[in-house]
Amino acid sequence: MPDEDGPIGDDGLLAILEAAIADERAAQQKYREGLERCADPEACRLFEQLLRDEEAHERSLSHRYAEVKKRIGLSGAGRGGA
Repeated sequence: MPDEDGPIGDDGLLAILEAAIADERAAQQKYREGLERCADPEACRLFEQLLRDEEAHERSLSHRYAEVKKRIGLSGAGRGGA
C-alpha cells in the first residue's frame, strides 16, 4: 500500500485499485452466500441486485486498472488477477 504521508504515484494507484477490486470480489461472495441461503423473495431480490451492483463495480475498477497500466506502459494481467 502507498505511503499514507506522501503523494500517490502510479504504483500506489494500482495497489489501491487492486485492493478495491479484491473488496468488490469479497462483497460478491458474501451476497452470493446470502442469495443461496435466503428464504424471503424480497431478500433474495435484494441480494441479486447487490450482487449485480458489485459485479458492475468490479468491471469498472478493472477497466480503470487496465487504463492506468496502459498509460504507464505495463501490460498483461495485474497482481491479484485484476
